[in-house]
Amino acid sequence: MAQFTGRVLVLGANGETGRQVVASLQAKHIPVRAVVRSAQKAAGLNSSNTEIVISEHLNEETLEDAMQGVSAVISTIGTRSMSDLELIEESEYTTVMHLITAAKATGIQQVVLCSSMSTNKPERIPPLTRVLRAKYKAEQALIASGLTYTIVHPGGLNNEPGGEDIFVAPHPLPTDGMISRQDAAEVLVQALLQPEALNKSVDVISLSGQGPATRPGLFRV
Repeated sequence: MAQFTGRVLVLGANGETGRQVVASLQAKHIPVRAVVRSAQKAAGLNSSNTEIVISEHLNEETLEDAMQGVSAVISTIGTRSMSDLELIEESEYTTVMHLITAAKATGIQQVVLCSSMSTNKPERIPPLTRVLRAKYKAEQALIASGLTYTIVHPGGLNNEPGGEDIFVAPHPLPTDGMISRQDAAEVLVQALLQPEALNKSVDVISLSGQGPATRPGLFRV
């Protein structure tokens, strides 16, 4: 397993999955720059080995500034709204387009994007169809961008303790499943540490008998 050198920019660092990403990076002593939208949200983050950047608007300019001196980006940005079309488009697609532009301008080595299962067939989950469509557009833009990427599609997320066995398969996986946010976050971080993750799009769910998210060869699928 390769050692990661450099600083990692985490977008959506104050979200439930983003906090787990920051914690995993901190535990590995990987320098973190965490982007949050307000000082209030920053107050809840552990600042150990972490630089906090407050940016209410994530546009190309602010993202370029945040990416200075950064080697890789992990994005866990998303919205809980299932009906506000403007908010969904901004959070799930437009922000990723700004991320792509800024990453190209600053020479980012790898972009790791947390997406969702079923983006290939958004109609399968009617309440989330609009969100999944926007996520799909963002994924396709990242794949076509020329940037080195890893796209991780977790199953249904829960707040159970991590450390469960994780199944990783090429996207799309023709089944459903669940995964803890802690384990999903670990997969996102492992994408920086395992060369097989480069330019891969994978689905991840909990499944006994597979081994934990920290195992070598996680992305050999």
